[in-house]
Amino acid sequence: MPFEPGKSGNPGGRPKENAEVKALARSHCRTAVEKLAALMDSTDEKTSIAACNSILDRGLGKPAQVVIGDAGEDAIQVEGRITLVKPPSEDQEQ
Repeated sequence: MPFEPGKSGNPGGRPKENAEVKALARSHCRTAVEKLAALMDSTDEKTSIAACNSILDRGLGKPAQVVIGDAGEDAIQVEGRITLVKPPSEDQEQ
């Protein structure tokens, strides 16, 4: 539905952040990073990798997604990457 000229589609603007919750979360950041750093040495490989990825994502940012070719409708996203999926041609179907 189009908006009327001169009228906002969101008259209240963005919702206000809860400053108290945000401040409380920030007060635990050092402890959280220290815990992740300790978990990097876990004997459970999945735990170790998850902790490493969390620290890298926060320290360096998440890796950019790469799209190869024209994604169109035939693309699916798998583990942060775009993979092109072509339907089989008629001569390949049996």
